[in-house]
Amino acid sequence: MVYCSLFRVAKRSFFQDILSVFGSNVSVTISNLLTGILLSRILGAAGFGIYSSILVVPVIVIGFTQLGIRRSTIYHIGNRLIPEEQVISALFLLLLWTSALSIILCGGAFFFYGNGHYDPLIIGLVLLTIPLLLANMFAGGVFFGREEIRRGNIMNAAPTLLTLVFTAVFVWICPLSVLGAFLAISSANLLSFIYVVYTLFIRSRNRITWKYQEPVMKSMIKLGLVNAIAIFVMQLNYRMDILMLKQLSSFEQVGYYSLSTQIAEQLWHIPFAIEMIILSRSANTTDQELLHRTVASVFRVSFVLGILSGIALFFIVPWLVPAIFGKSFVPAVEMIRIILPGILILVGFRILNSRLTGMGKPQVAIYTFVPALLINFLLNLFLIPKFGGIGAAWATNVSYAAGAIAFLFVYARLSRMPVAQLLTFRRSDFYFLRDIRNRFSRKHPPTYGS
Repeated sequence: MVYCSLFRVAKRSFFQDILSVFGSNVSVTISNLLTGILLSRILGAAGFGIYSSILVVPVIVIGFTQLGIRRSTIYHIGNRLIPEEQVISALFLLLLWTSALSIILCGGAFFFYGNGHYDPLIIGLVLLTIPLLLANMFAGGVFFGREEIRRGNIMNAAPTLLTLVFTAVFVWICPLSVLGAFLAISSANLLSFIYVVYTLFIRSRNRITWKYQEPVMKSMIKLGLVNAIAIFVMQLNYRMDILMLKQLSSFEQVGYYSLSTQIAEQLWHIPFAIEMIILSRSANTTDQELLHRTVASVFRVSFVLGILSGIALFFIVPWLVPAIFGKSFVPAVEMIRIILPGILILVGFRILNSRLTGMGKPQVAIYTFVPALLINFLLNLFLIPKFGGIGAAWATNVSYAAGAIAFLFVYARLSRMPVAQLLTFRRSDFYFLRDIRNRFSRKHPPTYGS
């Protein structure tokens, strides 16, 4: 069957690349978990709430001001229509512009949204870290566009791993409280940026031409801007709850809900692992029909893996949360259990969305999730004052479901695959299990039919 070739579409198998990125994401998950443990236990619910409410501002702003350049870079380097050095030069100019815009918007948001509750030193540190964050994100786009998966994995995992190390130093060993938590993020991204400079400009000897190349810039910005709007809409859908909880409830509720989403969203590492590979392959492949079938098969298998992981998480969180984060975070358990369906629904969306983004059609996510964003806002407005974080979790479930279902039908039309075909399992969907068996038994490489 033709599906059997879905893991052999490049130099490395589809499965090998996914497994590689998944391993990177597992390290990110563990690092985030350990960082969350340190911060929640040392800062407490209120301190963790302050940390989360500060962090959510640059996350949302950067989601828009990065202009979707990372994904645009993957597309432009992958299809090789523009010389790579020109793409990297344009990327550097865009880094300067987006950094300045991000700093201005974040500074304004803190001025009006903070209401004088935040330490100016922390805010200054956050603003200075923004260019480093953006540079590391853009560099990841270069590596994945080249299909240099190992280096892409380093840019994915290094900032998080280093953040864990520096959190232990600045929050635990040197008790600098919330300031130490943000100092850890800044230090981690600075070291990651040094690696980017060494890899791209010293080792690979890429040169930056300061000449403004209008066709290249326009092409990258045009595709990237649509990506940026899509990412902004999704980030706002993910984080609106925290912003509204801060205004309509208490820092304790923000802390509980932030922890619940942080734990539940670890299920997204399955689609995260697949997302970058699909983006990279979509930009580099010429066999669109095969990749459509590949993505459909991966979509089905990933959804099953997500459900199984969600069921396991549902049953272990009652003892996991108090054992790891402390008894003061027990109220987060119910929030985690409630929000799981919405998180699982988005597993499939992220995989299908990565395929359309790699095809240069990121606008579909905007059309389907702007109405979901409005639903989220209205439900939060009514549910948070009465139910706190529990209400925010229910609002998230409804809005995620509405957006993901709408997206599924649009994707089916664009890929010319009926919804029933997208959802129907095939025997070939699970051929990757043979690849796992052979990989670990060191037998012959797997042989797939045609």
